[in-house]
Amino acid sequence: MKKLFLLPLFIFVIIGFGCNKNTRSEQSTSPQFLEISEAQRLKAKQMVGTMCENCHHPTASPDDRLAPPLEIAKRNYLAISDDKADFVNSVTKFVIAPSKEKAQLHSDVEEFGVMDPLGYSEAEIRAIAIYIYETELEKPDWLK
Repeated sequence: MKKLFLLPLFIFVIIGFGCNKNTRSEQSTSPQFLEISEAQRLKAKQMVGTMCENCHHPTASPDDRLAPPLEIAKRNYLAISDDKADFVNSVTKFVIAPSKEKAQLHSDVEEFGVMDPLGYSEAEIRAIAIYIYETELEKPDWLK
């Protein structure tokens, strides 16, 4: 009798965890999580210009470069991404908590090291990733 009571409880718990997991993955690929408002776009543009480009500057000389130009990082992430959702999720996951294990651009990590965490929220980083994906970035002179 006790086993019969526990079986529905066990099934309920499993279904509950399964639904939560699906909701999380659906959220990261749903259109509302892949779009940003004009206000978010402007803020992301400002953050890219004031924070990201400090290290990922498109015209920094090779001797002064702290990280690959942002356009190069974008191209590398595009090359390994299946679509916009994959790009945004990969960039967001790495930038939230950068580590060598999560790095997608191994040669850049070898050359420049792992970037420092930026201290932005996941929503802000996701907006920056969407902005980068959707925006034509300034290219280094040697790439033009």
